[in-house]
Amino acid sequence: MLHTLKHPNNKTLAIAVVAIFTVGLLALSSAASGTFFLKQFIFGLVSAVIVFVLYRMFSLNFFLQHSTLIYFLNIGLLLFLKVMGSTVLGSQRWLRLGPISIQPSEIAKVCLIIYLAAWLSKNPIRGYGDILKTLAVIAIPAGLVLIQPDLGTTLVYIAICFGMLFWAGAKLIELLVLVSPLLTAIFSSFGKELLVYNYDNLHFALTLPFVIYLAVLIAACTFYYQAWRSPWISTYLFGLLSFNLVAMVFKTIAWEFLKEYQQKRLTIFLDPYADPLGAGYHIIQSLYAIGSGGIFGQGYRSGNLTQGRFVPEQHTDFIFSSIGEEFGLLGTLVTITLYAVILLTIISIAKDSQHKFPALICIGTFSMLIFHIFVNIGMNLSVMPITGVPLPFFSYGGSSLIVDLFLVSLVLKSSLLNKNLL
Repeated sequence: MLHTLKHPNNKTLAIAVVAIFTVGLLALSSAASGTFFLKQFIFGLVSAVIVFVLYRMFSLNFFLQHSTLIYFLNIGLLLFLKVMGSTVLGSQRWLRLGPISIQPSEIAKVCLIIYLAAWLSKNPIRGYGDILKTLAVIAIPAGLVLIQPDLGTTLVYIAICFGMLFWAGAKLIELLVLVSPLLTAIFSSFGKELLVYNYDNLHFALTLPFVIYLAVLIAACTFYYQAWRSPWISTYLFGLLSFNLVAMVFKTIAWEFLKEYQQKRLTIFLDPYADPLGAGYHIIQSLYAIGSGGIFGQGYRSGNLTQGRFVPEQHTDFIFSSIGEEFGLLGTLVTITLYAVILLTIISIAKDSQHKFPALICIGTFSMLIFHIFVNIGMNLSVMPITGVPLPFFSYGGSSLIVDLFLVSLVLKSSLLNKNLL
């Protein structure tokens, strides 16, 4: 594997990954007990060995040729989890194999990226029909993960799919239209209510943010498709408007099926002080920790909130808060810079690739990582809902670590391609 690092992009990527993992270990040793640090260190060593062996044993051509088998094995593993999986905190996510626990939904990320890369390299995107076929590919694994229930990982799958679709030829406006129901659900959930209708304990409200969003969406589609030149396009725009209004109503109905704690997790970030000792406690403590760090931080192992274990889940979801408290603004900027180096290097490798399959592997990895990074740090800063998405190479956990490292190994291999896939 050493010859892989001779490529400048690969060397940069490898150094940045090692650096961010090292910073994560430092944060974990301070934010959690020594047991978590030791386990994560062992996870790192074992993951490196496993990834190295897999890197040497299998070529990208192997994954391309066996992508369909990988996809169905993944479906089988998720179905097996539904039958034999262990339930923790109300979610059936873990398979226990003696002393070892694995999280199939994490493995599914790798399988999904490999299969979508193979699918899209053979089926370029030329319109909505091709996009919908691709979305159908992820519907089964995403649905199996959603019913665990695991909304955060399901959203990761969607982010992966949309990033790879865009690289494969889907237009931004097409992806915007397809994701518009989700945006409708978001923008119709807050802001000034312009029109309110109550029916049988259901509350329907037309909010100002939703009206602005819908106006922007319709205007963007109108100018992009030049609706004034074709009556068919005008019909399309009317259908898009109706589709989003129906989505707004359906969101209100679907909301009633969520349990109260699920509703709070999705909305509490808007006002964590609405439930300061309950659903908002995690976010408030994280904000206090990051804010108390100032510019230079309180010093390693010197953060009052971190050392006092006042931030819940500070070894997983909220580990970024320990960086903010003990290393301050400078520490968080260094962490974000390392992530930026990783992401930009992956994009550079994808752009330089001479083959669609390895380029799409890179884009799938990029999409997964940037979603994880953005959502996790956003959770810590109260700008994103709490979805349980870990911070790559940082948060405690063996399954996510080996998945991240394995995908990085595929990216490293992608830059070494010539006419024959390695």
